[in-house]
Amino acid sequence: MDKRTLLFVLAFAVTLFFVNLYFQHQNEESTREWNEQRKAKQVKKAEHLESEIQQRTAKASDLPLMQIYADSDAKDFLTSGLSDENNVVTLAWSDNLPLTVYIKKFGSSGKPEEYTLAHRASRNEPIIFQQGSPQPLHVAKLPEFGKFDLQLIAPLPQNQAKPFEIVLGEYTDGHFIIPAQELQKLKSEIESTKPPLRKEYKTAIAVMKTTKGYAPVAIYQKENSTLIYLDEIPGLSTDTPKISTTPAISKTTEEKFYVLETPYQQLVFSNFGGALSEINLPFASKNDPLSVVRPIEFDREIVEKHPYNAYFPAHPYFTPGKTTPVEHAQGTLGGYYPLIRRDLIQSGNRKSIRVSPQYYALNIISDYPEVAELVYEVKEFTDNSIVFEVNQGHRRITKTYTLEANEKQAPYCLNLSIQIEGDSRGLWLTTGIPEVEWISGGPAPALKYRITRNQKADVENVDLPKDAISFSNIYPDWTCDSNGFFGIILDPLSEIEAGFKAVQVSGTVVPSRLIEVEQEYDKFKPENLPGYEMLLPLKKNAGIMNFRIFAGPFSSDVLETIDKTYSDSTTGYNPDYIACQSFHGWFAFISEPFAKFLFILMRFFYQLTGSWAFSIILLTIALRLMLFPLNAWSTKSMLKMQQIAPEVTAIQAKYKKDPKKVQLEIMNLYRDRGVNPLSGCFPLLIQMPFLIGMFDLLKSTFELRGATFIPGWIDNLTAPDVLFSWQTPIFFIGNQFHLLPILLGVVMFFQQRMQSPLPKDPTLLTDQQRQQKAMGTIMPIIFAVMFYNFPSGLNIYWLSSMLLGLLQQWLTARHFQSKSVQTVPEKK
Repeated sequence: MDKRTLLFVLAFAVTLFFVNLYFQHQNEESTREWNEQRKAKQVKKAEHLESEIQQRTAKASDLPLMQIYADSDAKDFLTSGLSDENNVVTLAWSDNLPLTVYIKKFGSSGKPEEYTLAHRASRNEPIIFQQGSPQPLHVAKLPEFGKFDLQLIAPLPQNQAKPFEIVLGEYTDGHFIIPAQELQKLKSEIESTKPPLRKEYKTAIAVMKTTKGYAPVAIYQKENSTLIYLDEIPGLSTDTPKISTTPAISKTTEEKFYVLETPYQQLVFSNFGGALSEINLPFASKNDPLSVVRPIEFDREIVEKHPYNAYFPAHPYFTPGKTTPVEHAQGTLGGYYPLIRRDLIQSGNRKSIRVSPQYYALNIISDYPEVAELVYEVKEFTDNSIVFEVNQGHRRITKTYTLEANEKQAPYCLNLSIQIEGDSRGLWLTTGIPEVEWISGGPAPALKYRITRNQKADVENVDLPKDAISFSNIYPDWTCDSNGFFGIILDPLSEIEAGFKAVQVSGTVVPSRLIEVEQEYDKFKPENLPGYEMLLPLKKNAGIMNFRIFAGPFSSDVLETIDKTYSDSTTGYNPDYIACQSFHGWFAFISEPFAKFLFILMRFFYQLTGSWAFSIILLTIALRLMLFPLNAWSTKSMLKMQQIAPEVTAIQAKYKKDPKKVQLEIMNLYRDRGVNPLSGCFPLLIQMPFLIGMFDLLKSTFELRGATFIPGWIDNLTAPDVLFSWQTPIFFIGNQFHLLPILLGVVMFFQQRMQSPLPKDPTLLTDQQRQQKAMGTIMPIIFAVMFYNFPSGLNIYWLSSMLLGLLQQWLTARHFQSKSVQTVPEKK
């Protein structure tokens, strides 16, 4: 390397070094400034949080605090507690508690009064001292949803200078935190130190403010940060009166619910978003004779084992009144099917999952999350309409919901008019998220849209999105979001923007009610049950937009009635809601025509019998009669094969050393006797499209959902039969015993034996024939396992078909044998 090159390299290296130093200094300056800004924000946040904690923490003078002494002279201080009329509740400070104590109000100079021990407990557990006649401790009950301040009263025994500690707690939708702990963490981050450990107390009594003053609600355990509710403690005599609680949040942000009800729907509107938080469909009963929805096993189990999730509506609500809305404290237990996913209450520690308003049905959302949670004002509330209005400054939104004037003509339908004054860009209307329907061992969600091209209407399926999918250049006639048997059709009746969206929502964010079923065994995991929502864009230039909404079951009669109601022969308009019915599976293109044909026959037989199960049996008989000639020909061919089986065995024995010769001779024998060895497969091949069609029919036909055959055994034709059940599930079998697939396997076994052309004598069987016989034994087991979790209606169909096949085979065999008998001529 020459000197010039060496100097150039050195100069370049030095230049790079100083450039690097410059940028490193700049970066350090930028990082320092960013850290200072971040620290200033944290300091400001800490100051704000500290001020808020001080304001929200109750003063000792506001609380019903009492001081407890061992003597009447108030010299031997024991601990402090909380007063409730003639009860004083505190925490056991010792294992040896005095039977008599003396109590006076905190800060009082008067003489203490005598109390006796009424409820004994272990250390750090609640105890009660009483005066006068025994009465239960009045406790408050935290609502499942909402935000509330709790005051933690921690008695400090043997410390009269500091008899208690008051700490603010915050309860939000079943989850509890201590703001002071958050403040400590924030300060430790600012000062780069570990948060100080506070060991003043281990447990505390949590009280909440009500309209009647502060009332105890739970015991707070500091070690694991949990609340143990007083009304759940065994042996503690408590009474939970209806005490109106005062939320920590402003009244203007309190969520309220308003109900409109028809013979077909219970519509629960929220002032958050002016949207539908619940769409509940009544079950068919004497009180609701027009409904076509029947309860199934999940509905009954949730009412029986998880009643806290079976109230309709789920929260206190208002109904229309003559002058003012009428308030109702609680909904009805059972009697409805929840069409869309709603708030879920979990029993353990009463943790709750609140569905965000952005997932409510018919909410208006945008890229700004706060739009979904706008608090609307109710402007009008009558028996058949409700009007919501909200002002944002740059726009005003008015949403008017009206019920159909004649519900019999258009059941399960609702009208929505949206008027936007101001900026309406980037707004979308939601469908809500349908509840899960468990169909043939899994969920069956389906997303569709109808579109008219060149005066021809088509209904397209939307592939289920992994996250979200947008269609920008399509003007859909309507969109449909369904769970297989139920769904929501969003039908714009006026001009909107082009396109729509389909969005997947995690089952952990908006869970299905099914996760409550056998939760201890993780039968239904929330992450395996995602939901799907469809969004329609609103007009950018504001104005009035009208929508028709169908929210109900995909019953053929219901959908045909609605199509007939809204069709206009003069314009050729037909809403075509019947096209929203879905056929599922990989072979839907084969099964759909067969399923439709089978359903036509089933509906005919249902008109005759009034039973869907009997109509399946009659349908099977009809199919057997239609296919009788082909099945008879196949059966005769199999009987001929049985007849020549000894000759086949003889050929195999004669030419056992020459397999090709054996094949040739057997084929010649078949040709001479007119036997087709493949004829036994024809009946099964012919029935396969009908079997697949029936399987698809049971997965997509609402009329069969909840249809019973034998009560207590076959209660739902679209679900497996249940002869009996037990507690702990077994792999694959679960915790229910299904008898129909076992019967199916037994009948199939005998059918295989009757159809088998193999010799009856086991000693005459070749190795190949033994394999065939073993396969004939295994196949019934395989079918029984395969059909074990299939719908009972499918098992009834297949079982009926095989029994009819056995009968036909027996009759054909008798006829064939009578014709085969050769008459011996008499000797002259």
